[in-house]
Formats: sequence, structure tokens, C-alpha cells
Amino acid sequence: MARDRVWSVEEKRAILEEYALAPWGSKGAVLRRHQISHHVVTRWASHRDRGILDVGGSWERREQMTPKAENAEIVRLRAEVRRLEMERDQAIRDREAAEAAAEILGKASALLQQALRSAEPASPSDRSSAAASPS
Repeated sequence: MARDRVWSVEEKRAILEEYALAPWGSKGAVLRRHQISHHVVTRWASHRDRGILDVGGSWERREQMTPKAENAEIVRLRAEVRRLEMERDQAIRDREAAEAAAEILGKASALLQQALRSAEPASPSDRSSAAASPS
């Protein structure tokens, strides 16, 4: 397979599309025609999916972090984890408060319904029997 060939982004995209559209059993022919290996196509597809296909062949070198940059990234990620944990804890507290409020509202509604039933005027049959027997 050719190792010194430099492919443009457009060529890589065209080869990836051709490879993807090739029917099962003929993908190897696409690779042979372009003199590339399956690993090259897999790497290009990975780079395309990550949005880094157009940064060139030196991406692997750029992707490596220095220890100082790696430590800074770890500190940033730990801070983000703390922030997300605080947001999660607040969301849990908010949910618990909402559940308690819903329970209180349910009990208040039941109490008001009970008070409404006890305050309803007596039915007409109850009134006539009460009027017929004065005390």
C-alpha cells in the first residue's frame, strides 16, 4: 500500500463515500483501486466523525498533550464534575420539595372537599322533616 501519498480532504471524503456505498464483497476492490488499507479508511472515517478530517496528517501529534496541559485539563474536568454534582444535588432537592408540595396540596384539596361537603345545605327532604317537627 502506498505510504507517501498525501490525500486532500475532498479525496478522502470521496473515497470514504465510495467505500461506504460499495456493496458487501466489493469494498476491498475500492481499497485496492486507491492503494490504501482498511485501517486508513477506518482512521479517516473516525476523523471525519470527530470533525477533524481537515486538520491534516499531524493530528495524532497535536492530539497528544503535554503533562502540564494534561494536568490543566484534569483540573478543569474536576471542576466541571464538582459543578455538575452541585447541579444534580440541587435538582434532587428541588424534586423533593416539589414532591412535598404536591403532597401538601393533595392533603389541602382533600380537606377543602371535606369542609365543602360538611357546609352544604341539607337536602330538600331533610328541610321538610325539620320544618314539620318544631321543637
